[in-house]
Order: sequence, then structure tokens, then C-alpha cells
Amino acid sequence: MTPPKSDRLHPDIIKQAAQWMMRIGDTPDAATQQACFQWRQADTQHELAWQRLQSISHDVSAVTDSGVSSATASHTIIRYCEQRSRRTTLKWMLGGIGVGLGTLGWAGARQGLWDGSEVYQTATGEQHIMTLPDGTVLTMNTGSVVALNYSEQQRRIDLRSGEILIVTAHDPNDRPFSVQTQNGLLTPLGTRFVVRQMDNSLNTTRLTVFEGAVRVTPINQASSALVVPAGEELEFDAQTFYPSKAVSSTVPDWSVGMLVANRMRLDQFLAELSRYRPGILRCDDEVAGQEVTGAFRIDNTDKTLEVLASVLNLTLRYRTRYWVSLGRD
Repeated sequence: MTPPKSDRLHPDIIKQAAQWMMRIGDTPDAATQQACFQWRQADTQHELAWQRLQSISHDVSAVTDSGVSSATASHTIIRYCEQRSRRTTLKWMLGGIGVGLGTLGWAGARQGLWDGSEVYQTATGEQHIMTLPDGTVLTMNTGSVVALNYSEQQRRIDLRSGEILIVTAHDPNDRPFSVQTQNGLLTPLGTRFVVRQMDNSLNTTRLTVFEGAVRVTPINQASSALVVPAGEELEFDAQTFYPSKAVSSTVPDWSVGMLVANRMRLDQFLAELSRYRPGILRCDDEVAGQEVTGAFRIDNTDKTLEVLASVLNLTLRYRTRYWVSLGRD
């Protein structure tokens, strides 16, 4: 199997993607939509540039909270590209907005073979994007381990731990594509989706679908497969589906370098933030129930903690660089 390659986009491709976004606008005609689709399908780097600009466009809209159109956001992106050097533009696109999670230099290396498959791993606080041999784009979030099982008969990703974003590509040989977790098998139906192996008491798998649909087959309930459509999130274990919920975003927040909280308990927020920093991060029991709302950067967790403490009027206590707690004093 040919190893996946790390993706660095040329500014010309970024600009082309932004121009297509402007042509699409908010009410595109069928011919323009088809032409854009053909451009995206012509090269895997085209599709990767499109997905990254879609992510950043969504983030721009969220930050301004003014309902800006995709065309307006794309104009902003193009001006940014034109005003920056090639080197700076590459860094900006590779990392998204303010993301510095190792995309420019992958510290988590290929780990060799595991049951005949190729295993890849990201460290704490690290993300990595790679294009698989079939053109599928795989983004690994912090602390993730995957095993790639590509053969003449199948295309399968085994998620051992962590979280991944997948944008599937059509395989000219029509090999089935799937993601295996400890709880079941996920079969995408032409889609963009996130799979996370939860580190909770139930050890559930969480699926979030942004485009297309994904069929979920629990390991112990193969006869009760469920198709999850775009805009829904579902958790399941080896035999049970838990209630699904709607998702309004078009990309995972972490893919644009953010941790977004909406009235999240402080202890839950810190548990999420701790995925992006080594060591121990906790709060006193008396403040654990305080609510956190906002968008916080995950590439500078110390700064995020400073902002959080200031907003909630709490004290940061550093026992060491990697042992931090929040409390009233």
C-alpha cells in the first residue's frame, strides 16, 4: 500500500477554490453547481482546498454572527490570500484560522504494522491531514490512533482511539469503504463525517454526519443497522443506539482550531480542553457546575485557561506546568 501523503496546498488552488465559492454564492444555478462539482472531482487537492475554505467560511460567519454570505466570506479569504506571501498563505490554509496543532510538521509518525495494517498516531495537542491512496481525505484529531486496511477487496479504517474527520472519495475499483470501531462498523454513503471513540463509562462511539449519510451496524446487533443522515449526531455501543441529536454546524469545531461551548459545565469543558494539552487539568467541586459559553482556541490552552478564569472570576493554580486547577482562590 502506498503511504498517504501530507497535504500542502498551493495558493493558486486555494484561490481557485475561493473563486468557485464566490460563483456558487447562496443561490447557485444547476450549471454552476455541476461545473464546481467537476472541478472538485478533477483533483484531490481541489476537494481538499474546497473543504478547508468551507470550514473557514463557516468560522468567519460564526465569528461575525451577521449572516454573511458564502460569497462575502470568500471575498475576505481571497483578499487575505492576495495580501500574504506564499509561505504565509500556506501556513494559514494548512492550519485554518489560528490553528497550530502540528499540521506543518507531523510529530506523530507512522507506527509500522499492526495485524498486517499500517498504523498512524497523533500526539496530544496534534492534528494531521493526509490523503489516502483512493483520494479519501483523513484528518486525525489529537491523541488518535488509526490502522489503515487497504487491499484489492476493501478500504477500511480501524479507529483504535481518538477522533477522525473523513471526506470520502469514489473508488474506481468500487471497493467498499468502512470505518471499524470497537462498537461497530460504519459504512459511508458518499459523505463527510466525524467518528470519535469516546472515553466515557460506556465507551461509546460518536458519529457526526455533515454530508451524505452513514450506515451504522453495531457489533452485537448486526440485524439492526441504522442509517444516519446529514445534520445528525448519534452515539452507540456494541448493541444499543442512543437518542440522536441535530447538529447545525457544517464542520467539526476542532478542524478550525476551536472548542465551542454552549452552557457546558466547567468540569466537562476542562475534560474536553484536556484532550489538547498534556498533564492534569481539573477544577474544584464547588465550581464544577458553572456554565461555560464561547469559542476558545485549542492551539494555546494556557491562554484559553487565562480567559476562562477571567470570565468566570476564578483562580488558576499551577502546581507544575502540567498540573493546573481552577477554583475560587
